[in-house]
This record gives sequence, C-alpha cells and structure tokens, in this order.
Amino acid sequence: MSHRITALLIAGPHDAAAAERFDLRPLPLTAGLTLFHVDHYFTAYWQALTGATERLDVPATVPSIFPSEGVVCRMARELTGAEAPTFALVMTDYFGGVGGQWACVFRGAQRISADDASINDALRALGVTRTADEDEFDVVGLGRHRRSPEHLDRYVDLCEDLGV
Repeated sequence: MSHRITALLIAGPHDAAAAERFDLRPLPLTAGLTLFHVDHYFTAYWQALTGATERLDVPATVPSIFPSEGVVCRMARELTGAEAPTFALVMTDYFGGVGGQWACVFRGAQRISADDASINDALRALGVTRTADEDEFDVVGLGRHRRSPEHLDRYVDLCEDLGV
C-alpha cells in the first residue's frame, strides 16, 4: 500500500476566504491541525501568479519536488492571520513500507526545524503530543490521507500555460 502526500499543516483555525483564494481545500485533523494538500506544481503556479520570488530555506536532502516556493509563507500568513505563523510542510513517498518522508517547520519565512526533521518532529512543533500507543503521525490521523487529491492535477497544465 502506498502513502504519497505533500501538505501544508497549520495549527488552530484558518481563514476560509484565504483558503478559497488560494484553492486550498482544508482537511481537519485531530489535535486542532488542518491539512492542505499541495504539491510542487501547485506552489510553483501560485509563486508565478503572485509574482513572488522568495524561496524557502529547505534542506538540500529534500526531493526536488518538495515545495520551496516562498508563496507558501504568504499562504500560511493569510490562512492564520499571523505575521510570522508557524507552519509545516510535509511529504511522504512510501510504497509497501519502502520510501521516505521529509518535513520542514517554519516560523514565518525562517526554518526552525533540523535538516533531518521527521514528520513527527514537525507535528510536535505544531503542538501534537504522542500517546502511549500512537506516535504523532497516528495521533493526528495522517495515515487516513494516503494520496494527494485529483484537483491538484490541473496545476501541471496551469504551470505549463504560464511557462513555469
């Protein structure tokens, strides 16, 4: 069974109008988190559309398709209403138990996670506490979100149309 997602995670409430402006579709998780599926094409499109040029400080060890566009920070600001919101970008790529995961936590545009941060590390930074029986990943129910939704597929063509 596969698990392949890329997502923006925030803690606390989000501004529904901001989510709609960026075509972000909120998925509530437990522990007060919200997941927004994104991918490289999605963030590249919004980076180009908004004219943003900033890049996020992501470790060299993340895959080239890990979102590094600075527009993600703008999305998090508008979603949370905070000038320097704490948010995470996570990515999984597993099939049959083989694969990898990557995570970065930011406070505003500043990365606050280690180069080798796990998704559990990122979730702890967002306030998630493991239980005796479940790690942070399982506490918030990330296992129920196994693949990116089809609505992101259109961003491949939108990027091509923009020459991105």
